[in-house]
Amino acid sequence: MKKIALLMDGWKRFFTYAWPAGILQRIKETDEDINLYIFNSSGDWSRDKNYNIGEYNIYRLPDLNDYDGIIIDLNNIRYPDVREYVIETAKKTGKPVISIANEIEDFYYVGIDNYTAIQELIAHLFEKHSCRKFWFIMGPEDNYENIMRVRGLKDYLCEHEIPYSEADFYYESYEYKCGVNGFHKLLEEHGEIPDAIICANDNIAVGVCETAAQKGYHVPDDFCVTGFDNFDKASYYAPHITTVSHIREEVGYQCVETLLKIWEGKAVPRFNYTSHKSIFWESCGCEANIAVDQAKHSRDQIMYGIETDDFEEQILSLEYELLRCNTVEEMFKCIPKCIPSMNCDAMYLFIDEHMNDFRKVNDYYDRHLIEDEEFCVQGYPEKMCGEFVYENGEIKDVAGMQIEGLFPRFEVSEGGTDFLFLPLHFREHTVGYFVIRNAVYLMEKQYLFQITNVLTSAMENLHKKERLLYMNQVLSDLYVKDAMTGLYNRLGYQKLACKLFDEKRKQNENLSIIFIDMDRLKYINDRFGHIHGDWAVKTIANAILKNCPRETIAVRTGGDEFLLILTQTNEETNAKIIRNIREEISETATKMQLPFSLTVSAGCVVTDMKSDKSLDDYVREADEIMYQEKVEKKANRK
Repeated sequence: MKKIALLMDGWKRFFTYAWPAGILQRIKETDEDINLYIFNSSGDWSRDKNYNIGEYNIYRLPDLNDYDGIIIDLNNIRYPDVREYVIETAKKTGKPVISIANEIEDFYYVGIDNYTAIQELIAHLFEKHSCRKFWFIMGPEDNYENIMRVRGLKDYLCEHEIPYSEADFYYESYEYKCGVNGFHKLLEEHGEIPDAIICANDNIAVGVCETAAQKGYHVPDDFCVTGFDNFDKASYYAPHITTVSHIREEVGYQCVETLLKIWEGKAVPRFNYTSHKSIFWESCGCEANIAVDQAKHSRDQIMYGIETDDFEEQILSLEYELLRCNTVEEMFKCIPKCIPSMNCDAMYLFIDEHMNDFRKVNDYYDRHLIEDEEFCVQGYPEKMCGEFVYENGEIKDVAGMQIEGLFPRFEVSEGGTDFLFLPLHFREHTVGYFVIRNAVYLMEKQYLFQITNVLTSAMENLHKKERLLYMNQVLSDLYVKDAMTGLYNRLGYQKLACKLFDEKRKQNENLSIIFIDMDRLKYINDRFGHIHGDWAVKTIANAILKNCPRETIAVRTGGDEFLLILTQTNEETNAKIIRNIREEISETATKMQLPFSLTVSAGCVVTDMKSDKSLDDYVREADEIMYQEKVEKKANRK
């Protein structure tokens, strides 16, 4: 079984589904067992840098050495450190790496020949329409495809001795607003319109046409306009936009074709271009020979609006249901119910086991009371916990499931399967990842971003709620518990022990009171230091907690005094508890190699709820019995 890793970034909030669709098409045509593993982020649209860090961390999830071929699409990533990490990590594997639409040293290139395609457009304008004065409204200056298009334009201008200056170029983005801003800027700069405006894509071209119309100019009567990519905006806008058409799925198809040849040991050129076709339409004064079905487009737009409205309703339903969930597993069960289109082959959720660190009481007072959770910001922990598994219509039991490595359950016997990995994070803090099997059709629907975004927000809110409730409980415990030992303090005695005593008196049920006093604490402190004294106190407290029934109210009433209130009244059991505590203390002291003997004196009484005695009265009785034992010990030592 061969594995291909595809690392890609969405365009704004949308998935670039054409690459995996083309990859899977070619895989299914072969007789080989090949599976596709897609690691997708949506980190190119948010202004929150910390959010984007959490998104891009998905690229640190796979060990790329595990794959037979690697395909990367880095064109939308604006963070140099992320790009460099992916490039260097892929390069170190020694495996064949293909870069989509971006020339990267040592990697194969698959994509359209931007240089040649853009020259076909300017040549048409120059030769067919006699254009001599040009403006150029282009995409991001550092984008590879934009760089190649600009290079092709400048080379053509120089070769044909067409005068131009850098003031004729405007760079921004591939968005509609780039056309708006670019037209305003260049008109202000030059004062008059050119013969033609060449745009980096169709979005920009439509922005130019709309802005020009607002100023009283008309395309193509006043000037020509060209776009690129043959989006719907080119075909169905009026005037139809002259553009370059290319089948984007063909890029993914060609990526697999290239890998197949490499695996077979065949010679493969570094640059592998997909086909393209220039379409000369109304925006440059031509009449295309391509028929456009406006009626079908209108129907498609209407149906898209209906589907979008329906999906928005489903998202609102999902948000409502998620608010009612008490666990992450419950949340994931809501997805198939609220989003019928998510009826996929399988879904998996794996969570950082640190998610519930705040519940670790023992060390919490010292380390975690005011600290953030120890979530990863770069990379993933070595071990993750399975939180939810849905396969073939059934929810699997994954209670307590831990995984090491990426693919504990994701292997399948047949090729042509794809796995989509999506990051789950609370801003920059990575909390896990979400996997969908055979998800390409969902990527085309463009639903996944909203679903995962709603789910992640709900998970974060649930986590904050649970943590806040727990912290409130911890803070509440601080008032009634002794910080050193974890036993209740005097306030805890008053709130819990006295309350229990009053309840039992009403029910005429007796209690056992055990008073324990550490022997020679002053001697230990004076002779060996207070650190040893504290160790001794903790040792006794731990022995009490370990050997008393769970419902026991255990109190540290003073520096070396302890009080136990037990609901059972069997004298034999009380004697056994005291004996077990003493044995535990002795064994622990021996293991710790304490330089002194560690013992306790104890006294025990059973209440008589028919009498008028208070709890304090019984405590004094138990104290007196304990004191008699202590006196006897002193007499024996003498």
